[in-house]
Amino acid sequence: MNLKQLLFAQSVAETCSFSQAAEMCHATQPTLSNAIAQLEDELGGKLFVRTTRSVELTKFGEYMLPYIRAVLDDKNELQKAAQAYHNPEHKLLRIGLSPLIDMKLLTQVLVPYRQAHPEMNVFFKECLLDDLNQRLALEQIDFAVVPESIARQQHSFFYSENLYYLPQEIDSTQQKVFQYRINELPEAQIILTGGGCGLNGYLEHIFKQEQAELNAYPGQALSYPVIEEWASLGIGAGILPKAKISSENKMARPLLLNNGQAAKFSYNWIWQNDMLERQDIADFIDYIRNTIPALIRGEEQLAAA
Repeated sequence: MNLKQLLFAQSVAETCSFSQAAEMCHATQPTLSNAIAQLEDELGGKLFVRTTRSVELTKFGEYMLPYIRAVLDDKNELQKAAQAYHNPEHKLLRIGLSPLIDMKLLTQVLVPYRQAHPEMNVFFKECLLDDLNQRLALEQIDFAVVPESIARQQHSFFYSENLYYLPQEIDSTQQKVFQYRINELPEAQIILTGGGCGLNGYLEHIFKQEQAELNAYPGQALSYPVIEEWASLGIGAGILPKAKISSENKMARPLLLNNGQAAKFSYNWIWQNDMLERQDIADFIDYIRNTIPALIRGEEQLAAA
């Protein structure tokens, strides 16, 4: 396979059209179609299903798309790193993050920094926790944003968000329930993911802390939208941070601790000890320690108004 094939596949996924993707990539449609067919042969499965009206990702395509994007992101990062080396005026800041992170909030709080540092190219890389830790140790990323429970010597608090319970079944009784306490949850099994993002471990921790049993569903969901979908289909219940619940979901309810306080999931910035030798890193640490908390408080005040 080659990068052009991956770029073609990503473009089709974004446009849901082979013709539009070909135009976007400055290629003929037959060239693009043949390249994707070759990629599918090499990967061993169809990425797209075509109808007379639309193009959609297959289940295999949905599974492979994050990996395709990761390879293309690595290519862009490689180019920017070379540019930063040859031209010190163009700097590179690499931020790894857990899939749980609220990207809307993250990009909002970085706007003032980017405006003040137009020479800085900021790259995001979404990874599972083991991969994040390894990349940080190998200095393949400069910072990581991870669940607060991941201990690090050098860290700074980022933000917290409330956890919500997604009931398994929607009936007239549950529609009148406006919040759930951990020790009073229905008997429905909780649908979890594979565990690499940190949510599963935190749920196990707070359930144990609240002396409640985490009745886990025996299967696993591939993503947070799958948890939401399965809960709506009655397969099981779910627990997710607010940012990972779609705006269309009207049944998600706040999850409370036994003392009535909201169950929260918190995140930290982390970095390596020796990174402070770089002035640009030291400047960004100052930004996340002083400016970002003020921006977060401002967002919270606006939400409460």
